[in-house]
Amino acid sequence: MTVHPDFPLSTEATARGLQFSAMRQLLLHEAQEHELPVSENTDSRVVVETPYGLFRIEPQDDGPKIHLCAAKPDWLFMLKDGLIEHLTPFAPEVAANLRWSNTGETGDTGPFPPAFQFTKILSITPVGTSFLRVVIEVPDLSSYGDDAIHFRVVLPPKDLVDVEWPSLAPNGSAQWPKGDKALHRPVYTARWVNHETRQLAFDVFLHDGGRVTDWARTATVGATLAINGPGGGGLVNSAQILLFADETGFPAAARILEALPDETTGHAVFIADTGANCAYPITTPPGVSVRWLNRDADAPSLLSVAEPLIAAHPNHFLWYAAEKSEVQQLRASLPNTAADRERRYVAAYWTDDGSNQ
Repeated sequence: MTVHPDFPLSTEATARGLQFSAMRQLLLHEAQEHELPVSENTDSRVVVETPYGLFRIEPQDDGPKIHLCAAKPDWLFMLKDGLIEHLTPFAPEVAANLRWSNTGETGDTGPFPPAFQFTKILSITPVGTSFLRVVIEVPDLSSYGDDAIHFRVVLPPKDLVDVEWPSLAPNGSAQWPKGDKALHRPVYTARWVNHETRQLAFDVFLHDGGRVTDWARTATVGATLAINGPGGGGLVNSAQILLFADETGFPAAARILEALPDETTGHAVFIADTGANCAYPITTPPGVSVRWLNRDADAPSLLSVAEPLIAAHPNHFLWYAAEKSEVQQLRASLPNTAADRERRYVAAYWTDDGSNQ
């Protein structure tokens, strides 16, 4: 395959027994769901871009050829693992039988998946009225940078004695335990990272019924915590920004805002049960205004405040993190060209059934 100059690592596999049209439909669906650019879409090739590399599929007699390329070994593994995760419900036998080239040269060696690590809890302290900040010591933080600020906390079922951890499957994906031994893997933001001391901090939003909330309230300094990552979106590079978040998005929003250049202009809107009284620390450039909303029956919703601001500032980068149904409603109202998608990050950080908590 031709190697993209920005993504020198590559691997490929054949999805034997699957029609190119079916694989094409799946890839295009995922691109639309995650607002990823589709740089080519023809009967002979589909290319989808991500922040971590490229997916490319091409037809051949025994099944579509899948090409992946990335800049780092763990990013290449992330692409493989993500593709298999989405292919498995659609074509489980095809996904299970994938075999990749360059195995052993792209980060997929060892007893655990390359993104999985055991860390040590160094401290747990309150932040504002509704968060706990957890600082952990991580063996390897080399992949944690401004281009990937999220990771997964990995928690076994409470009181389970015989815990099973993930392993590498023959198809190159992470194989996670299932059933009663399934691990809870919600996404969190690396609030800050110190590569010299190998420390990472993340903030847990405290709310009733949250599995991580229950864990954080009882966790102790010196205990072990498993994590998997990094992954997800990075920082925003824009001189104009519109940013909207509920509590689940506060840590990512705070990290993004404090990293913006001083000359950045725009608006940031946050919603919480007690509004600004939640006291979550937010630092912005002088030209970015901050508005806090109280979540009650008489107050405007985050979406109702966002929509007129978005209409008034179409050239601002849009960053929006909230509940899934709210995010879907916003996406449906936004332009859907490739250029428009490149100027926004609109993500569901939780669902109303609490499944992401």
